[in-house]
Amino acid sequence: MYPDRIKAALSVVERCELDAAILFDPAAQYYFLGHDSFAGVNTPQALILSPQLPRPNMVIWAADAPMLPDCGAGLDLRVYDFGIDSPASALADVLDAHFPRGARFGWDSQSAALNHALASQIICACGVSPIDISDEIARLRIIKSADEIAAMHKAGQMVEKGLTALRQSARVGISEREVASQIEISLRRSGSDYWAVPVEMASGTRAHHVHGTPSERVLQDGDMLHVEFGAVYRRYHAVGIQTLSIGNPSPKAAWYYEVAQRCLASGINVAKPGIPASEVEAPALDILRKEGLADTFAMRFGYSVGIGYPPTWLEPFGITRTNHEPIEVGMTFVLHACLLDKASSIGVLVGGTYAMTDEGLVQLAGAGDCDLLKLTNR
Repeated sequence: MYPDRIKAALSVVERCELDAAILFDPAAQYYFLGHDSFAGVNTPQALILSPQLPRPNMVIWAADAPMLPDCGAGLDLRVYDFGIDSPASALADVLDAHFPRGARFGWDSQSAALNHALASQIICACGVSPIDISDEIARLRIIKSADEIAAMHKAGQMVEKGLTALRQSARVGISEREVASQIEISLRRSGSDYWAVPVEMASGTRAHHVHGTPSERVLQDGDMLHVEFGAVYRRYHAVGIQTLSIGNPSPKAAWYYEVAQRCLASGINVAKPGIPASEVEAPALDILRKEGLADTFAMRFGYSVGIGYPPTWLEPFGITRTNHEPIEVGMTFVLHACLLDKASSIGVLVGGTYAMTDEGLVQLAGAGDCDLLKLTNR
């Protein structure tokens, strides 16, 4: 349990003029308690934080309760038997016992662990209509401590093992799935925990599928191949990104890569503490407009990253033209430039994971803005 982090969450509760926060998201539960479980998306578990409670409350399936740090020491637990008890009714028991009728609650309704059916059951059983505080709670995680950044450094070392496996295995005649298997094996062998998002990979005629997952497609001479994957240390993710070519790419594909490389470098060069996030993306947009490729920029320039559970490793701070909030020391984010041309089946993705420190931007993982790697056919 992390008292200082819980205190910060209680400040959110008070600032939003609420009586309590009800948190279903596994990333939030890990951040505040150190409770490491993906099961909440199947067997609901809720962390209740309130200035009115002497200590946090937790509603959890009886079979999962032993997974809590120190078996839940420091928490008031309400366990339920899955398939017998209603999780919504168990939560209602807690709220009825501690809060008056008409109390105001916030919850993380953007979490995949709080689906529409469960939310409807809770509203009915508890007689409440909570407000969404997903962003307010998630934003507490955006500024990382030295220990958190060290965990991401460790994950970044694992990423490099995966990228090495990519470079060693990708060749003419091997399928995308075979390449992905080598990446995944190397990550596990290097000590990675399970990742929140599948390996993203696409090549050749499907290279413009930026969120494609590995297929049975066999690599061919001249293919562009791009990957994006995460390595995980103590649930903290570092994301590896690289585009490479199998043999010599077409001149157009090579040009796209060179433009993307310049876009990424331009954002990296201006990123510093205090600069608005919109100004990190701006130079890349200028390059694309000058090259006549503004319509090919299909993704945001970056996003914050850290603790992750399926189905996402994203945090809410975006490096976009619409976000005018400042970059701060302690932020960790993925920066990338993605150019997609469906008509030509061209897709390139360059980037990596970075931390903003007192000394400036530090790369934690990924190939970054390196030159295009051309793998000889073996």
